Amino acid sequence: MKKLSLFLMVPLVILLVNASAPLTGNEVLKKIDDQQLTKDKISVAQMKLIDSSGTTTERTLKMYTKGSDDHLIRFLSPEDIKGTGFLSRSSDNMWLYLPSLGKVRRIAGHVSHGNFMGSDFSYKDLSSTGLEKDFTATVESYKNGEYQLLLKPRSSDSSYSMIKLWVKDDTFVPLKMEFYDPSGKLLKILVNTEFKEIGGKWFPMSMDMHNVQENHKTEIVVKELKIDTGLKDSMFTERTLKEQ
Repeated sequence: MKKLSLFLMVPLVILLVNASAPLTGNEVLKKIDDQQLTKDKISVAQMKLIDSSGTTTERTLKMYTKGSDDHLIRFLSPEDIKGTGFLSRSSDNMWLYLPSLGKVRRIAGHVSHGNFMGSDFSYKDLSSTGLEKDFTATVESYKNGEYQLLLKPRSSDSSYSMIKLWVKDDTFVPLKMEFYDPSGKLLKILVNTEFKEIGGKWFPMSMDMHNVQENHKTEIVVKELKIDTGLKDSMFTERTLKEQ
């Protein structure tokens, strides 16, 4: 009778283990993408650039996002770059507007991997339509509710050979990301902090991107953030990009 009882318990133990098993890497990426997806977002942020000598440059920018594909960024200050704008409609269609030239310039494929306006974020970083689309992931560890993932690019055109990502399973907002260059060397480290819940979604209000190879850092602090405001598709056009 005791042997029979033990035999019957085995399937129950297996079910309990499976129920508590962590997600796969790609399932975590989907959770991350779903967490950050809103109908739209409008934010105002302070950007601080810090070079290797400690010299600091400060900027103010306003960012508009609709769904996962459409992004518009416009600089509000300082005066020398005020009105400069960046538009992306999917990660492969990007434009830059420079008031000094008075015209919109399309960003070619190879340029999209370069740094955005002297920051440590690339044009591709800012125009991302989601991690799951661009990377596959495996779980390297899962401990105390925190995943460590290893991301590999789906495309050979990626700026990164791999990305390491840390994320908690209660918010699915990345805490830290390490970006490795095509040769496999650590290139940049992104750290997200000051998380805020808005409309049932969690957002990092402070983001630090450190280029360890250049010893250069970009800090972004979000001052205002609104979601689901009803932005129209007409907001994300070359014409709107030129408007002050």
